[in-house]
Amino acid sequence: MFPQVDVDRSVQVSGKKALQFLSWFKGEIDPFLEAYFDQKIKEAADIHPEAVVLVEEVRRFVAAGGKRVRPGFAYAAYVAANGRSIDSILYASAALELLQAFALIHDDIMDKASLRRGKPSAHVAFEQFHQNRRFAGSAKDFGISAAILAGDVALSFADELLNTSPFPSERIRRANIYFDAVKKQVIFGQYLDITASNKRSITEEDLLKIIEYKTAKYTVERPLHIGAALAGAESDTFDVFTYYGIPLGQAFQIQDDILGTFSSQEEIGKPVDSDIREGKKTLLVVKAYEFGRAADRKILDKVLGNKVATGEQIESVRKVIRDTGALEYSQKLAGKLIGQAKEAVYETKLVPEGKDYLIQAADYLLARQV
Repeated sequence: MFPQVDVDRSVQVSGKKALQFLSWFKGEIDPFLEAYFDQKIKEAADIHPEAVVLVEEVRRFVAAGGKRVRPGFAYAAYVAANGRSIDSILYASAALELLQAFALIHDDIMDKASLRRGKPSAHVAFEQFHQNRRFAGSAKDFGISAAILAGDVALSFADELLNTSPFPSERIRRANIYFDAVKKQVIFGQYLDITASNKRSITEEDLLKIIEYKTAKYTVERPLHIGAALAGAESDTFDVFTYYGIPLGQAFQIQDDILGTFSSQEEIGKPVDSDIREGKKTLLVVKAYEFGRAADRKILDKVLGNKVATGEQIESVRKVIRDTGALEYSQKLAGKLIGQAKEAVYETKLVPEGKDYLIQAADYLLARQV
């Protein structure tokens, strides 16, 4: 059910074990996704040959990368809650990868992001398609419109995958409670995020609430709940997954924002100055304003959200974040949240195979710091 790896309790090796599992899991779920897309392309072709392009773009987007983190958590929770039908959970967990595609395609439009995982974002790919086909009208407008529809198609596929998965109807009904919740929660979280980006300032408390809904529930907690529901878990298991999932998901986003500012484009698949140019309100930025002096805040005011900022100006923001202690604070908070997540599962009676992965996933985040 899980790949066999050597036992080692160190954080770094445990983190590598989590990556080994995700690599194995990706190898299991990707062939299923490919077969599913083959079927969906045939259905689209029956409607009209032009409709195939929408499905092909969703397929390209999903195949372009991603570690399959969300379906991986659903799988781990299912195993941890004593689930045994592995083919069935692979089928159902694929719904979360299609939900991810929906969210990211729309997110890239809102962020005006040209790259995703080192490849063209969906709206850019459709813009290029418009140009290659020599269509009339605005290629940019077509790209945005078609990408919105591709995201919507991905969401419809997500619903279909969960609802047609080979589980008893009562378990699917219970899983849908959490799946419907996460669809709403990620949208509300995204709205809070774009609202925050238009405010002059937000607090750490505000930011953690945004991260809870935009990332923690969507990436960790609800996938765990869906896996548990499909396994027929008891109510206390869902509580454990909440106590684990929320802090781990918050740490995941904090770490992502750190990497998005201090890593490299090769590592994360998108420009590492994009968060600064967009004026994204990350914990790094919130704490830099809070800890900084007047001169530091002046730099932040001048550069954050400046789409034509020079490389030197971008670096000046990174320096402020480092020098004020905002980077160190963010790293320490991420570490504290990861510790809380691990404590939530240490003493539980979850099946060891699934439980061990949850601990390894937390260790992976600890080892991921820049």
